[in-house]
Amino acid sequence: MQVNDGPAQWRRIPVDEAMRALLAEFDPVADHERVPVQDALGRTLVEDIPAPADVPPFDYATLDGYAVRAADTDRASRDRPVALAVIGVLAAGAVTSRPLGMGEAYRILTGAPMPPGADAVVPFEGTDGKGFGGWDGSDAMSLGLAQERVAVRVPVRAGDDVRRRAEDQRSGEVLLRSGTRVRPAEVAVLASAGIRSTWVHRRIRIGVLSTGDELVARDHVGPLGPGRIRDANGPALLALASRDGAETVDLGQALDEPTSVRASLLSGVERGCDLLVTSGGVSMGDRDMVRQVIRDDGEVSIWSIDVRPGKPFTFGRFHGVPIMALPGNPVSAMVTYELLVNPVVRRMQGDRAAVPVEVMAIADQELLNDSGRENFVRGVARIEGGDRGAIEWHVRPTGPQGSGILTSMSRANCLIRLSAATKHVARGARVRLRLMDAFPLW
Repeated sequence: MQVNDGPAQWRRIPVDEAMRALLAEFDPVADHERVPVQDALGRTLVEDIPAPADVPPFDYATLDGYAVRAADTDRASRDRPVALAVIGVLAAGAVTSRPLGMGEAYRILTGAPMPPGADAVVPFEGTDGKGFGGWDGSDAMSLGLAQERVAVRVPVRAGDDVRRRAEDQRSGEVLLRSGTRVRPAEVAVLASAGIRSTWVHRRIRIGVLSTGDELVARDHVGPLGPGRIRDANGPALLALASRDGAETVDLGQALDEPTSVRASLLSGVERGCDLLVTSGGVSMGDRDMVRQVIRDDGEVSIWSIDVRPGKPFTFGRFHGVPIMALPGNPVSAMVTYELLVNPVVRRMQGDRAAVPVEVMAIADQELLNDSGRENFVRGVARIEGGDRGAIEWHVRPTGPQGSGILTSMSRANCLIRLSAATKHVARGARVRLRLMDAFPLW
């Protein structure tokens, strides 16, 4: 990466260019570990996982009804029902070796294996059955009291309401690919295949440091003194890193002086952090010491991003450890984390889909951008039905967009992306959205 360190190189780097440059600096961590499937949530697979067997392992009924030969129902109608002999009852887990003959049916419950000879299920509602086991509302009736005959009033085709063997997973086929981030759905897929543990990338360790003379201790209670504020950045960044599957190391708070900043960052290096993330101390003020310490003890590669909120941003290495220094304003810190740190964290943990999802939406309010920079406006996105049944994304800003208004983040589920050249967006015009924590799967 080309060094961008100092007033001689005042070019602000566009967000997309910065993200590409950052991702090019990182490879997935080489360390792997085998963990129980439940503990793999949020982790990234390091190998393709084949299905060890067919899922489901047999054909079964998808609803309550009657297992039949579809050909026996060809002429069934409400006016002329077809009578079939009921030869048994099958509940989930029950298996029969008695094949179904012409003109016969089994009562069958959802999940029960299909009997030999049956190729379709007639829904209970398509018959004259009183209920399973002859149940008519009285407590005396039970599953075992099956009626002897049933009148089928609707025709069915072979395969109707039958879930086929291997419909979901076929033995030997790849279930999940290497580089897949495990979500609850992947946990369910692995569990359904009987897979109890899997190999994943280890969690990276992220050290988080807040800086600023104005910060009170995290455990401070009671009124604040003159000029003092509470530290929202540290807890927010620790929460974001945890959300992204990382192991977090709280490096606490540092004063706006080189010795304090350096000691805190060295603590992160000594504690084995793979990435250091700081907030504050990267603007142009006399007391902004973070960039100076990074430069003195390592290297600075990026030091300004053409974005609002979040222009002050530094990337470099401190004693060989990558460091991403974010702005001190709370919203700026969180937005730059979402834009630049989040993709890096995902890449380091092996996620092959590190670039987030963006969609087009209709602006429900007028939007202005007088910053001269690309502006990421906190927004609330929703889906609505449009003309002729079309489905459209709609979005509106969360309210005032000051970089210190944290409630604007808590009310947002997206960032509305306005280019530097976009000064005005009329109500009803289309804008681009970045959905928070939504990433493609391939």
